[in-house]
Amino acid sequence: MPRALSALGELLESRRLRYELVAVGGSALVLLGLIQRATRDLDALAMIEADRLVPERELPPALADSVADVGRFLGLSENWLNSGPSSLLDLGLPAGFRQRLVTRKYGGLTLHLASRVDHIAF
Repeated sequence: MPRALSALGELLESRRLRYELVAVGGSALVLLGLIQRATRDLDALAMIEADRLVPERELPPALADSVADVGRFLGLSENWLNSGPSSLLDLGLPAGFRQRLVTRKYGGLTLHLASRVDHIAF
């Protein structure tokens, strides 16, 4: 997953695109160093726009195209980064969720990973 995220960040930067996402799930736990199992996708819970969490039922077209391009290049699914769990926002987030996010930067992609504590809440 780190290789795919690095490639995506570089591609977004080359296309002069910037996105900020909040991620949950198995790949987020791998990136946090909490588990070691292989995962095939990364679940985007929301985008951050104007300092607000915004649910996205689908990734914005330019981001989805970039994700697909990286997927094809690396032999991954074209939707290896997806907004599958965005409906979790409808249920509300645990108190302090934003303060516990762990941030990683990959070129044009800023990725905020839900903490271990918050994964338990989901």
